[in-house]
Amino acid sequence: MGVDFATGCTYKYLNGGPGSPAFLYVSAELIERASQPIQGWMGARDPFVMGPDYAPADGIRRFVSGTPPVFAMLPMVAMLDLIEEAGIDAIRAKSLALTGLAIELSDELLAPRGATLATPREPALRGGHITVDHPAFPELIATLWRAGVIPDFRRPDGIRLGLSPLSTSFAEVDMGVRRIAAELAAATT
Repeated sequence: MGVDFATGCTYKYLNGGPGSPAFLYVSAELIERASQPIQGWMGARDPFVMGPDYAPADGIRRFVSGTPPVFAMLPMVAMLDLIEEAGIDAIRAKSLALTGLAIELSDELLAPRGATLATPREPALRGGHITVDHPAFPELIATLWRAGVIPDFRRPDGIRLGLSPLSTSFAEVDMGVRRIAAELAAATT
């Protein structure tokens, strides 16, 4: 795609959970010129010298900053197999369908209570989540979590629904948005 650097995490689509590893892409032309500001022993040319000087490894390994989180990486093996089996086009299609449903339900159930969609409506401009804003959401987060609906909070008053297409069902999206609507109704009545 012609990019110089790209980074991401394995948290959502690989269901890695907290502490799951991130990844980095550096174009071949820049690998030897770019530097890693957080140097780690695994990124050193000779990681077991551990001397007073730091010499980065050749190639992409120079960007590794610490010990890989092996226990956080193991569960992702099954997810990588599932991604390969499903195919990225099918995953993106379901992602768009999930976010589309969440937007429809938000329009139907949350907008009448004053909530506004902060996410672009155009499918090409959004990823696998939506964010909805309402002044009551900061106080509702704990209530939603206790009810088993776990959105992320986005300041100042947004909730983000991260919808992993390989593990989130349409029924879960429906149930989650309806629960948010019920809690919002109770808080604003």
